[in-house]
Amino acid sequence: MSFISIEFLLFFTIIVCIYYLIPHQFRWILLLVASYVFYGMINVQFLPLLILSTVCTYFFGIVIEKQETKKQKKHVMLLGISILLFFLGWFKYFNFVNESLRAVAEYFNWNYSIPYQEILLPIAISFYTFQAVSYLVDVSKGKQKAERHYGYFSIYFAFFPQLVAGPIERAKKLLPQLRAEQSLEYENISYGMKRIAWGFFKKTLIADRLAPIVSSVFDSPNPTGSEVVVGTILFSIQLYADFSALSDIAIGCARILGIKLSENFKQPHFAVSISDFWNRWHITLSTWLRDYIFFPLCKGKKKRSDIYVAIIITFLVSGVWHGAAWTFVLWGLIHGIYRVFGDYTKHYREKVVSFTRLDRSPTLHRWMKISITFFLICFARVFFRSDSVSQAFENAQLFLSISSWSPVGIFKALELFTLLDFVVFSFFFIILQLFQYIERKKVSTWKLLSQRSLITRYAFYIFIILSVLVFGVSGDGFVYGRF
Repeated sequence: MSFISIEFLLFFTIIVCIYYLIPHQFRWILLLVASYVFYGMINVQFLPLLILSTVCTYFFGIVIEKQETKKQKKHVMLLGISILLFFLGWFKYFNFVNESLRAVAEYFNWNYSIPYQEILLPIAISFYTFQAVSYLVDVSKGKQKAERHYGYFSIYFAFFPQLVAGPIERAKKLLPQLRAEQSLEYENISYGMKRIAWGFFKKTLIADRLAPIVSSVFDSPNPTGSEVVVGTILFSIQLYADFSALSDIAIGCARILGIKLSENFKQPHFAVSISDFWNRWHITLSTWLRDYIFFPLCKGKKKRSDIYVAIIITFLVSGVWHGAAWTFVLWGLIHGIYRVFGDYTKHYREKVVSFTRLDRSPTLHRWMKISITFFLICFARVFFRSDSVSQAFENAQLFLSISSWSPVGIFKALELFTLLDFVVFSFFFIILQLFQYIERKKVSTWKLLSQRSLITRYAFYIFIILSVLVFGVSGDGFVYGRF
């Protein structure tokens, strides 16, 4: 069952109606059944793995808390995390490691006999495993009490609005909300419906309209350099619209149930640096990597070189988390190098800005930084989107070629669009930018709308719904749903 479907809207409507009709003490049963039904309708064969991971994490949390010393807690925590990572490693990384070892063996002419295994990737395993790891670490450090109520704990693990692709929530934020009795409030229903509608808008009118065009470039055996440039920029827009739409729908659904999920995006393509970008893109993953990978690696280290090594390792983990392929590893490495280079050259760059007096034109300076950051992000996404390392380097070479950026070539590459697709995409992309422009002025667009007349508000809402119904297209799932 996809978020972008009539079936999901009917399913969610039924759940909401029952949720507010039954007493609070029975709601956890409803949410747990709904979550397992939702997951089972996507991929029922991996439902036992989800339940097994839940059971392991639940019992390890309690056992960790019962240990008397920090050392004992740490040992039990590491055992629990090892089991969870074994599940993740087997289903997601076995063939990646196996094929990499086979390539090394063939290079050195060694005998290597372990065959390729037909292993399907369970939906959402990366997301719920990261939630489980953060839970065990937090219990071990005393930041989180082990949850004794198995029902609430299972919902934390499998809460259906955010199960497929996050946001990655911490137990200390989500569990108390699941336990609290939520009342039917107009504000929550209204806000949630708006976020869901906005998610449908971004997904069907931006992301899925761009998906076949982007694929035509990256699936082509011989794309031109300008097509790679246009395809990569469009992929960046598609990826943002696709993933932020998923977060919008998740946040909207949860809010209707009275639960506030974390925001996952803050207009990342308007970031002024790579570090700023990671404060705005997939925020719950970035903060997870910071708290559970980067900070432990930096603990007790003061040398800048040690910090840089920790940065590189953290981004390599991010790359591997996104996918079991060397293209994702390279994508993570590139971002790690960006961050290290950015920090190392900060002083020199400030001197250049001062020497050229660019700091006297803050608006121009800001937009230059936004443009450079977006260019760097797009270059890295050539590796993220390419299907193989060789293809990634060929596309990267084309992306960096000056001739690929010629206005004539770019204009010709726009022929990837049909005229109708180009007009429809451009119109709704401008709507999206207007929405984001208002948000950048530190004003909530939804709040601004709520202050307008009833006619204005409902005209906008009807415009969103009709746009989705008339011009929306639905593709094959969400990009981040694969992770």
